[in-house]
Order: sequence, then C-alpha cells, then structure tokens
Amino acid sequence: MSEQSLAQLLKTHQQRQAERKRENDQLRKEAVATVNELTDSLNDHLNEGVSEVFVRQKDLEQASRKLSTQTTKYTKQTKQWLTLVDEFNTALKELGDVKNWAGVMENDMKTIMTTLEFVHQGSLEDAANNKP
Repeated sequence: MSEQSLAQLLKTHQQRQAERKRENDQLRKEAVATVNELTDSLNDHLNEGVSEVFVRQKDLEQASRKLSTQTTKYTKQTKQWLTLVDEFNTALKELGDVKNWAGVMENDMKTIMTTLEFVHQGSLEDAANNKP
C-alpha cells in the first residue's frame, strides 16, 4: 500500500468519524429534546394534579371556616335559649311562690275576719247584757 492509499484511508476514516460524530450529536440533540418534552409533559400533568389539590384544599378551608362560623352562631343562640328557659323557670317558681303567698294571705284574712266577727259578736252581747 502506498502512502496515498494510506492517506486516503485516513481521510475516509476521519470523514466517517466526523459523520458519525454529527449523527451522534444530532441523535443526542433529539434525545435531549425528547427528554425535555417528556419532562415538560410530566410537569404539566403533576401541576394539574397539584393545582386540583390546592383548589380542593381551598374549598375545604372555606367550608371549615363557614362551619366554624355557624357553630359559633348556634352556640350563642343555644346559650340565649338556655338563658330564656332559666328565666322562664324562675318566673314559674315566682308564680308558684305568689300563689302560695296568696293562699297563706287568704287563710290569714279568714282567721282575722273570724276573730273580728267573734269580737264584734261579743261586743254586741256585752252591750245587750249591760242594758238595764
């Protein structure tokens, strides 16, 4: 083999290497682009899921605040009702005491009236006995 054929072989070899390098670079670029697309797609999919979770969390927090507000409102209303019931019970007890007091007063008045009638009748008899 001559020097020219060796030079030709070397040149051909270098050309093939350069072509393979270009092909490898092109394949590497395509692979990187494909991986980037896949990564973007996965990120989009995950972000949709995360976004949905955040929306649901926000809804749950709003429902929780609403429930807390309603619970506080109902607690206050229940306390007011309990106060009213206690006041009503007290009023009923007072009415019972008034009724009892009225009964005692009625009995005392009957006793006083009977005593006064007895005293009046005794005065009339004394006046009739003292007349000559």
